Amino acid sequence: MDVVWEDGHRSAYSGEQLRWACPCAECRGEAGAPGRLSRVKTLSPEELRLQDVSLIGQYALQIAFQSGHATGLYTFSLLRALCACEECASRRS
Repeated sequence: MDVVWEDGHRSAYSGEQLRWACPCAECRGEAGAPGRLSRVKTLSPEELRLQDVSLIGQYALQIAFQSGHATGLYTFSLLRALCACEECASRRS
């Protein structure tokens, strides 16, 4: 998935990168319990393939994966923080 930001910056994300970064409670955990992603080492190909992307208000994208998982809301600030390009990586370090 490619995102072109208002400032002209372009970010590219793989399905695998986005799936492992899913911010939902099932994946991250809640109420002190660990999430699913902390308990597994691998994900099936269906869990890594994007199926659909929907805009949520003016602040996030809801990403649906081929496996049916679609509960994570990826805020624009999270997506920008996940950008792995050299420019963003150097800014973070």
